[in-house]
Amino acid sequence: MKDSRCLSCDAPVEILSRSEISIDGQRNSIAYWYGRVQAFDLPLPQEGILVKSSRVRLSREAITGIYKGFSGVISSQYTRAYADSGVLALKENELTFSGEKAVIAIAFEEITSLTIESNTIIVVSREQGALFFDFDQESGKKWEDLLRKALVSYHSPERIIEFYPRLRLAGTVREKPGRAPGHKTLHVPVRRWYKSDHSPVFALVRSLARPIIKAAFSVDISGIEHLPEHGGAVLLSNHTSFLDSIILGVFTRRNIWFMAKNSEYRNRLLSWALKRARAFPVRRYTTDVQALRNAIRIVQQGHVLGIFPEGERTWDNSLLPFKYGTMRLVLALGKPVIPVGISGAYELMPRWTSTIERSPVKIRIGEPLFFDHIPIPRQTRGDIEHASEILREQIVRLAGDRQ
Repeated sequence: MKDSRCLSCDAPVEILSRSEISIDGQRNSIAYWYGRVQAFDLPLPQEGILVKSSRVRLSREAITGIYKGFSGVISSQYTRAYADSGVLALKENELTFSGEKAVIAIAFEEITSLTIESNTIIVVSREQGALFFDFDQESGKKWEDLLRKALVSYHSPERIIEFYPRLRLAGTVREKPGRAPGHKTLHVPVRRWYKSDHSPVFALVRSLARPIIKAAFSVDISGIEHLPEHGGAVLLSNHTSFLDSIILGVFTRRNIWFMAKNSEYRNRLLSWALKRARAFPVRRYTTDVQALRNAIRIVQQGHVLGIFPEGERTWDNSLLPFKYGTMRLVLALGKPVIPVGISGAYELMPRWTSTIERSPVKIRIGEPLFFDHIPIPRQTRGDIEHASEILREQIVRLAGDRQ
C-alpha cells in the first residue's frame, strides 16, 4: 500500500460491487475508503482561500401554501426559489458566495445548520436563513465534507456532535435535569375534520405492490407480529436506501407514518402519493416545530410513527449517530418503541445512485422496547445517550451482518 494520501494519486480503481472497491489492488468496503478520505487534512490556504468551487446556483426558501394530511397533519409548504448564480470560496472562518447579483459572506459563527439533499448543500445562518447551493459540475458531498471539517477546526477544542437540524456542540447538552417539570403527556390540538385514516386507494396499492416487490427484490421480512395491533407506537429503523420506507410501508399490517423531506412535496403528484402513504413533511435542515407537533399528534391518536433516527440515508452503509432530537421525542412520548434492522437494501439502491439493482433484502422487526417516560426539560445527556445505545445495539443485531 502507498502512503496515506494514495487516494489522491493515480492508483487503479476497480468497483467490485455497490459496497466494495479495490484501490491499488487493496479490496475493502466503501465505508473503509470513505473513512480514509475523511481523514485527509484540509488543503493549505492560497491567498486566504482553502478551496473554490465551480459554478453553483443559489436558491432561497419561500412559503407557498398549507399542506393538510390525514389525522390533523398540517404544515406550511415551502419551495426553493432561484436567487443567483456564482462561485463559493471556503475560507478558514467563513464561506463566501460571489454571485452575479450579490456577494454573501457567511461567517462560521453564524452557521446554525449544515446538511445535503441530493447534490444540494444547505447552509442555514442566523443572518441569511436557509441557503441552497446546487452543484452541477462537481460533488456536493465533497463540499459538505470540506465545510464540516472546516467547522470542526473553527470550533475546536469544542466538539461538534451534530451538524443538523442545528449545529450542536457537546458542551451545550444538558448534564442535569432542568428545573421545569415538563408535560407528563405530550398533547397537541387535533383538527377533527381531517382525522380520517382510511385510504382505499393506498390499501389497493399495497395489496398489488406486495407480491411484485417481494418477487422483484426478494424481500424477506419477519417479526411483523411485534407491531402492536392497536395504539400509538414509534418504529425506528436504520436507513440505507430510498426504498426503505416504501418496503416497510407495503409489508407491515399497520400504516406507518413516516416523515419525508419537505423538498419531496414540490411535485404535486408525489405530494398526493406521499399523503396517501401516510408520510408528512419535515424541514430536516432546521428544527421543524410543525413536524414535531404532527409527530406528537399522530402518536397520540394511536398511530405508528416511523422515524429513521440517523436523520438521513447512510452514504457508505455504516450506521450513523442517532439524532438527539429523535431520542428526546422517544423519551418524551413514553410509547412502545419498535426497533427494525434492514440489510441488503444498500446494494439495492444506495444514496449515491438513482438506479436500482436486484439484491435480496432482509427486514427484521424486533420486540417492543419500553423506556422510562421523561419530559423534555428533565432529560439529560445521560438519558439520551443511554436510550440511543440500547436502540443502536438492537438495530445492529437485527440488521445482522450489514454492520
